[in-house]
Amino acid sequence: MQQDILFLIKSGDRDAFNSLCRERYVSLVAYARLFLSGVDRSWAEDVVQDVLFGLWQNRKRLKGSDEDLQSYLLRSVYNRSMNLLKRARRANLFSDEYESRIQSMLGDCWSPDRNPVIMSVFNEDLRDLIGEALGKLSPRCREVFTLSYLENLTNKEISERLGISLSTVENHMYLALKQLRASLAGV
Repeated sequence: MQQDILFLIKSGDRDAFNSLCRERYVSLVAYARLFLSGVDRSWAEDVVQDVLFGLWQNRKRLKGSDEDLQSYLLRSVYNRSMNLLKRARRANLFSDEYESRIQSMLGDCWSPDRNPVIMSVFNEDLRDLIGEALGKLSPRCREVFTLSYLENLTNKEISERLGISLSTVENHMYLALKQLRASLAGV
């Protein structure tokens, strides 16, 4: 009887093919799910439909008995399942790699350490904030701070240049740093 179904399918009998599909579909889907258990359940159905469609398209080349057909169907389901898993793994690898590259590129774009434009804007903003905070210092305190941090003079050199005692320079530095920390605390 099965040999007749094979003969009918091979000769293009759509009813015989539909009968074979109804008879084998559920067991082939269950077989595909053995391999595709970690992915979407619909993939097993897609694999079986592809195999059956391929069988119909290649029906003229069918040979052998029902056992040969069963082996062909099982081997085809297995091969398509493995190919699908390989493609999915490759897609995930590429997806992960591209995601990593995109994150890296975004990090490069927005990091002030890696993007000269962002660094420039950040530095300008920071310079403006520091300038504003320095403007709030008393003139002598600002002068001592400027000589120390911008001209890199030692406290002793500042004392000699301005004609004030070393302890006065240290007091001005203490006050300047205290007020600057308070002004820039939110930055």
